[in-house]
Amino acid sequence: QHLPQRMLAHQTPLLAMKQWQKSHPELFKKQVRNRPGLDI
Repeated sequence: QHLPQRMLAHQTPLLAMKQWQKSHPELFKKQVRNRPGLDI
């Protein structure tokens, strides 16, 4: 999660998901958070 990705404009996957959630909030049911464990 802390390694930047070239295809994500040199952002971490978590930061890319947070930006996607800001631009398309209707696609998300939950807030994007960095919490380890199962997504129940």
